[in-house]
Amino acid sequence: MIKIVHQRFIGSLFLVLSILLSCNMPALAQSEGEPLKEGVLNNVNFYKADLVTVLQQVASEFGYNLVATPEVTGTISLKLTQVNFEDILNIICRSRGLIYQKEGHNFFVGVHGQSFTDQEVIGYFHIHYADPVQMVELIKKVVDYKDIYCDDRTRTIIINSSKDVIDRTSSLIDSLDRKMAQITIEVKVIEVSTSALRRLANKWQVDQNSWNATATSSGAELIIDMIVGGHSWNLIFNDLVGNGNAHLLTSPSISTVDGKEASITIGDKIPIETTTTTGGDLAVTSVSYIDVGVKLNFTPRVQKDDELMIDLKTQINSLGEKGIKYYNITAREVDSLIQAKIGQTVFLGGLITQADREQLSKVPVLSSIPILGRLFQSSEKSKDETEIIVTITPRWNDAVNIMNPK
Repeated sequence: MIKIVHQRFIGSLFLVLSILLSCNMPALAQSEGEPLKEGVLNNVNFYKADLVTVLQQVASEFGYNLVATPEVTGTISLKLTQVNFEDILNIICRSRGLIYQKEGHNFFVGVHGQSFTDQEVIGYFHIHYADPVQMVELIKKVVDYKDIYCDDRTRTIIINSSKDVIDRTSSLIDSLDRKMAQITIEVKVIEVSTSALRRLANKWQVDQNSWNATATSSGAELIIDMIVGGHSWNLIFNDLVGNGNAHLLTSPSISTVDGKEASITIGDKIPIETTTTTGGDLAVTSVSYIDVGVKLNFTPRVQKDDELMIDLKTQINSLGEKGIKYYNITAREVDSLIQAKIGQTVFLGGLITQADREQLSKVPVLSSIPILGRLFQSSEKSKDETEIIVTITPRWNDAVNIMNPK
């Protein structure tokens, strides 16, 4: 069971921390003995604040962890300007007779004459990106600790144990507390005349003899075949739009992080009117709304070399003909795993609609003659097939540095 604790404050004492960074924050990982590369705090003001709380908050502002012995207690008042972390640490330690030792980005603070290796210490770890509660559960499974607490409000994990356990916990947190890669998924929903697309594919087939567009090929299959045959998607799309055979219905984008699901719903809410009769032959009419359209659920998983594995769930609901009382709803669901590269476009199809068309041609005046007028008329029946094609293009979010997630 995780205990939720709050940092120590002294009764009604007043605590103020006013920090304005005037330069970049320090690097988070430094080996022992390297000079500190600190940011500078313009103002640091504390009034009778708990000593450990002051040390922990200032260390957290600079990206460091504080490890203190139980003997580090008391209160302190400070009013400093233009100081870095080591300046603050030196002032506090000299005024309270304390010593400190830096290892990586952990600062060990104790009293004179103490050794940090032969006694229990208390480590304060600020969690920047991960869920601190989940991190505590993982630490419990890996590290032999004495006491471990989580302050979810301040995203701080507190461990009371030996220095060896503190060191192993610090290494574990460093490896897991990282910024998640953020992916933006661009979606385009396009209505395409499959008949026109098939004619275009057959034309290019005659020109280049590079693929075989059959009468049963879907729009998505035709597009992929043409791209494989050497034509770009932009060329295909512009040709269809220019001839009125394709329309961009919508182009939403959604962002998510590695391993987290995101969803997009593209469609309408259709009102359905229903009438029920009560026991007294009183008819009551009510209206309910049904979602009609395409719903996409994405779960991207980042792999190496800009590769993604996308767990994609597609749900398509379409409104059919009205029966005796209600409309027929056609529902299709597909679960698929897609391997894609960042910037690569994936095509999805399958929502096909067929419409019967009849074109009537007439000879003016003569076609209006009774009975004989039919000799001057001609009709042509055809089927017009359209398909909704969804394109998915994953991209890195520009705000995330993939090469240096910390």
